[in-house]
Amino acid sequence: MRADTGAGSSVARTLSVAFAALLALAPAGRAEEIGAAAPGATIRKAAVETDRPSAAPSAAPSAAPLAVAPPAAEAPATGSAPSAEAPAASEPPAPAAEAPPAPVAPSEPLPAALFARLNDPAPLLQRLTAKDREAMQAFYALGNFKPAWIEAGAFTPAATAAIERLRAAAEDGLDPNAYPVPVLGKLSRPDTDAELAEADLKLSAAIALYARDARGGRVNLASISKLVTPSLDLPTADATLARVASAGPKAGETLQAYNPHQPGYLALKSRLASSRAGRPPDAPSETSHKRAKATGGEAELLVNMERWRWLPSELGPDYVFVNVPEFKLRVFRNGALKDETRVIVGKTESPTPTFSGMMEYAVVNPSWYVPPSILKQMLASGRTAGFEVVRRGGQISLRQPPGERNALGFIKFMFPNQHAVYLHDTPNRSLFSATNRAFSHGCVRVDDPFRFADAVLPDWTEERLKKLIGKGERTLRLPEKLPVHLAYFTAYVDEFGAYRTLNDLYGYDGPMKVALGLAARSDAVARAPAGKAKQTAGNRPAAPTPSTVRDVHRPAPRQAVRSEPRRNVDMFGEPWPSEPVRRETRSFW
Repeated sequence: MRADTGAGSSVARTLSVAFAALLALAPAGRAEEIGAAAPGATIRKAAVETDRPSAAPSAAPSAAPLAVAPPAAEAPATGSAPSAEAPAASEPPAPAAEAPPAPVAPSEPLPAALFARLNDPAPLLQRLTAKDREAMQAFYALGNFKPAWIEAGAFTPAATAAIERLRAAAEDGLDPNAYPVPVLGKLSRPDTDAELAEADLKLSAAIALYARDARGGRVNLASISKLVTPSLDLPTADATLARVASAGPKAGETLQAYNPHQPGYLALKSRLASSRAGRPPDAPSETSHKRAKATGGEAELLVNMERWRWLPSELGPDYVFVNVPEFKLRVFRNGALKDETRVIVGKTESPTPTFSGMMEYAVVNPSWYVPPSILKQMLASGRTAGFEVVRRGGQISLRQPPGERNALGFIKFMFPNQHAVYLHDTPNRSLFSATNRAFSHGCVRVDDPFRFADAVLPDWTEERLKKLIGKGERTLRLPEKLPVHLAYFTAYVDEFGAYRTLNDLYGYDGPMKVALGLAARSDAVARAPAGKAKQTAGNRPAAPTPSTVRDVHRPAPRQAVRSEPRRNVDMFGEPWPSEPVRRETRSFW
C-alpha cells in the first residue's frame, strides 16, 4: 500500500511540474505570437503596464517576452506555479518626466543683464515672495527677457502711468513707501545695462506687490483671528504685469482697479480724502445723529477700508450682507436694498466668523443636533428634557425634534462652510430687544425669519412658508445659490451720508492697526470687549454708549434702552435668573 502511495505521489509530482512548466511557457509563447502579428501591440501594452503597480513578482511584464520558467527538474514539488518563485525579469526604469528646459541667457546685452539679475538671489523688494519672483521670471521669459517698462533708456507711457498710481497709493489707504519707484538717469552718465535691468525689475516688483495688497494680501489674517477666513483672490505677478503693461497710457487706471470699488469702500475713501485735505467731515443729519457717533480717526478709516479688500471684488447683484458689530442683516436684489432686519451674533468667547459663502437651501421645521462643543455643557447642566439620544456620524448626540421650542426655531438657512455656522430662527424673541445682541455660539439668529425667507426664496411667500409650520421637516432649495457675506465693519458711511463708528465687538481693530503699521504693538493692544466680563446680579452693563447703532427702520421697544437683558445670559444664550429656581424647561439656544 505504501508503495502504491509513493508511486501515486511521484506521478502527482511529475504532473504538477509539467503543468507548472506549461503555465510558465504559455505567456511567453503568446507574447511571441502577438509580437509577430502586431509589433506595436507589445510596446503599447508595456507602456500601459509600466504605470500599473505589479501585484506580485511572478507577473512578468510583456515587455520581456523571453523570460521563461526554470527547468522542470528545479521546480518545487508543489502544485503552485514556479513563476511565483522565480525572480521576475528586470524591468527597464520608466522614463522620468522631462522638466521644462531651463531658460537660456539671451545674447543681447540688456536682456542678458535682466536675465542675470532675475537669477541673482538678492531681494528686489521687501515682502516680495519667492513665488512672486518665479512668476516674474515666467513673465519676462515670454518676452525673451526684454525690458517691460524701459525703451531707449526711458520709461514707456505704461510705466509712467503706473508710477503715478504707485505714488498715489495713499489715496486708497495703502503705503506709498511699500512700492518704491526706481529713478532713471540719476547720474550724469547714461545708465548701464545692469542699472536699467535693476530699474525695470524693481518697477515690476512694485506693481505686482501693489496689486496683491490692493486685493487684501497685506495682512496676515491668522494674526487677527482664526475666524477671519475670507477667500482672497490674490493676483499672480505674471498676470498683473501682463495686464498692466498691455494697458499703455491707461496702466494707472488698470492698476488702481485692483482696489475695491463697492460704494461702501468708495465712501470711506472719500471720507479719508476729505480728512487729509483738512476739510471738515460732513456733519451727520439730525435723524442719523441718534444712531452712532460721527467722529473717528484716520486709523479706523484705514482699518475698515482694508476690510473691504477681504470681500469678493463683485458682491453680486443679489446677496445677503451681515455686519456683525452692527447686529444687522441686509438683503440686496438687483443691487438695491430689499430687506433689513436685526440679528443676534456670536458672543465674544464664540465669535461669528468673517467669510463669504453661498446659500443653497433652507429647512423648515428643522431638527437641532447638539454640537459637541455644547453637548458636554448640556450634560453637565442636566438640562436635556425634550431631547432624544441619537447616533449621528458614528457618535452619540442629542437631537431636539422640530417644534416651537426648537433652538433653531421654525426655519434655518444653510450656506455650507468650514465653520458650520448658518442663519436661523430662534424661540427667544426677547433677546432682539437688547442693543448689544452678542448671545449666540457663532451662528446668526434672524429677527422675523419668514420675512427674510420671503426675500431670499423667490418661489415662496411669507404666508405660504408659515403654512408649513408643524408639518414635518422640509428642505427648500434655492433655484440659484445666493452669496452670503459675513463682514466685520466698525466704521462706515450710512445711507444718509453720515460717518458712523461701532463698538469693536471682538477686539479686532487693535491687531489690525499693528498689522497695517498704524500703531505700535503695545499701543494697539485692545481692551477686552465689555461682553467678556462675567455678568453677575450686581454687575449690570452700563447704558448703551453712542457708539452703538439703533435700528431706524424698526424702532425697538421702550425697554431696549438697556444694553443687556435684565437677567443674566447663560452659556447657551438663554436668559436665566442668577439664583436657581424651579421653572419650566426652555430652549438651550
